[in-house]
Amino acid sequence: MKDKIFNFFKRHFKGLIILAVLVIVIFVVVPRVVGNKANEMLQSMYQTQQPEIQNLQRTLTGTGTIAPNDQYSITAMVQGEITDAPFEVGDVVEKGQLLYQFSTESARDAVQSAKLGVKQAEQSYEDAVDASEQNQENLILTADQEGYVKKLYVAEGDKIAAGGKIADLYDNTIMTVEIPFNAADVDPSWLGNRAAVYVGDEGERIKGTVTAISPTTETRDGNMVVTCVTIEVVNPGAISAGMSATATIGGVDCNSEGTFAVKSEGTLLAGGSGTIEELTIEKGAYVRKGDTYIILEDATVGDSVASSKLSLESAKNQLSSAEKSLDDYSVMAPISGTVITKNAKEGDNINASYATPLAVIYDLSTVKFQMKVDELDVLKIHVGQEVSVRADALEDVEMTGHITNISLEAITTGGVTEYPVTVELDEVGKLLPGMNVSATIVLEEVKDALCIPVDALMRGDLVYVKNEEGQETDAEQIAAGVPTGFHEVTVKSGLSNDSYVQILSGLKKEDEVYVPRAELTDMYSLMMGEGEPYEEEGEEP
Repeated sequence: MKDKIFNFFKRHFKGLIILAVLVIVIFVVVPRVVGNKANEMLQSMYQTQQPEIQNLQRTLTGTGTIAPNDQYSITAMVQGEITDAPFEVGDVVEKGQLLYQFSTESARDAVQSAKLGVKQAEQSYEDAVDASEQNQENLILTADQEGYVKKLYVAEGDKIAAGGKIADLYDNTIMTVEIPFNAADVDPSWLGNRAAVYVGDEGERIKGTVTAISPTTETRDGNMVVTCVTIEVVNPGAISAGMSATATIGGVDCNSEGTFAVKSEGTLLAGGSGTIEELTIEKGAYVRKGDTYIILEDATVGDSVASSKLSLESAKNQLSSAEKSLDDYSVMAPISGTVITKNAKEGDNINASYATPLAVIYDLSTVKFQMKVDELDVLKIHVGQEVSVRADALEDVEMTGHITNISLEAITTGGVTEYPVTVELDEVGKLLPGMNVSATIVLEEVKDALCIPVDALMRGDLVYVKNEEGQETDAEQIAAGVPTGFHEVTVKSGLSNDSYVQILSGLKKEDEVYVPRAELTDMYSLMMGEGEPYEEEGEEP
């Protein structure tokens, strides 16, 4: 038996040696190497860091493109040749400075034509006013005699012709009586003298005045030669036409009776033609010479005065417009700023088809940009809030600005709603329009806060603190996931951002906290085939 064993080892000695070496490698060397490598990897999966005192901020960031505070594209208001353009690209111009001067020859001709039109319109208006006044006089008819209206022949609305009957008039306030006297007794000196007139059967005496002596004589019955004398008396109210009267003049009695008659009686005739708009007399009314008795309607077709007045106003407006248009031939800088482009120059002829701006001016006294802020953050900012700005083209240069406008016109893209926010820079510096900038707005800040990296804060406000010398991590904590060499501490957290979190209580500045390296932890899990983190039933991830 021993010989067989000896022979077996003798024949397989080399193979047994190799097998032994393999066993030693597999069960001794490999575990040590793997363990050392695993420890090295585990240690590289985290780092420790002491809490630090810093000013902690929660910020909002965004980007934008620098634009001038204001810009203006100069466009032509008129057509014609540019006679002067005293500026160049890059020039700084002041508001109101001449940029372009157009030829004003045609415009001045238009002004002169408009002035002539105003003069013509003024003359037409004056002529219309004169004609209207004259027409108004013709429309108002006045009486050329006086007396009471005995009979009316017309009414309002009637059409009359010049010379037509309007009314019969009579005047019985003064009565006349023609009385015969013996021709031998009549004295021409009686004319204008007083006379005693006896009226009626009772012989009532009233005073009269001799107004006429007939230049001829008459022969009456009994071959009596008489001369008729006309006497006027003021009607006391009881005398009517046809009544008889006798008279005595200078003590000389009349030959026989005379008969009373009204002083005046006649027919009022129309002094013009037209339609009666207003009749100002009525039957029984007294009409005096010069009184208006009829107003005719204005038969003029249209109101020539109003029409000519409108024409005058139109001519004045045309003149004003022509004069103002002269201003358009001188193009002034609408803002102060820097000339960015100059597309038209002296000698160019600008016509209706010219659509390009003559020039473009930027106001670079201040610059601004617009950033978009999410709807979840827009209520956290306000106008006047300070903004920290950095430009891609200006490394290591930090500038400040302020929010000047928060637009209410939201922009929604792919279900995300954002609001344009305008930021104005406090200083322009070397910024140029078109430069890209990034902005940071501080939403909240804590001074001198005790902070640790965000990754060091575990779920449940737990932090792993490095054990002191001689302190070991018990098996229960290791089973709960506490790294070897650390112990679990519950803290109270405060303000946080993407990098740090404020610790209000539970830590001291000299503590060393466990900070996992997320990228290496994920790599280790993949190498060990752990896959996704295990979650117990009913436990939140």
